[in-house]
Amino acid sequence: MRLIKGLIMVIGIIGVMVIVALVIGYYLYSLSPPIQSKVIKVMGSQEAVQSFDQKLDALESQIKAAVDAGENKEVSLIITEKEINSKLSLMLAESELQPLEGVLINFGDGYFLTYAVVDTPGIDAKTGLEGRVEIIEGEPKIVIDEFNLGKLPLPKSVDKRVEQLLNIIVSLQLPEVSLDITSVEIKDHQLTVTGTTKTAK
Repeated sequence: MRLIKGLIMVIGIIGVMVIVALVIGYYLYSLSPPIQSKVIKVMGSQEAVQSFDQKLDALESQIKAAVDAGENKEVSLIITEKEINSKLSLMLAESELQPLEGVLINFGDGYFLTYAVVDTPGIDAKTGLEGRVEIIEGEPKIVIDEFNLGKLPLPKSVDKRVEQLLNIIVSLQLPEVSLDITSVEIKDHQLTVTGTTKTAK
């Protein structure tokens, strides 16, 4: 009888500990990530959206002209923090980035910071990310230095999983562009991408 009571008590204590852990985990999940304190809000504008679109259109025209002429031409694209955040704000307003509820990007000196709110059941997930872009074997690769999900303590393996997911997304987009990217520079609140056009084989 004493053994059964002891087992019931142990099971009860374990159950309470699990509930407490879940409550603490849910609370930490709901908090703002540490990286958010590093991110500076960037005010958007319609002019910045137009500038972003014009730069992309001009780049596409340069690439197309070079490819049609069979030229390996070096081209570059410079995007500012204001331009990319203005474009993202517009896309959010037009519900083009679901399930994202909000996103903000900063360009530091050699790195980028991202704060994003993701629409999830129950409570929105607040994420923070610090990373870099490197050219590895002729392709741009995102390297994650830190990833936050609220204030949950996450193993470093999660950073690698997020890194892999982002690089899969990037690699799926690359075949659509007739460009070999040779360098990506993040500096002075700007992202500069340089590449050489691919000639048709």
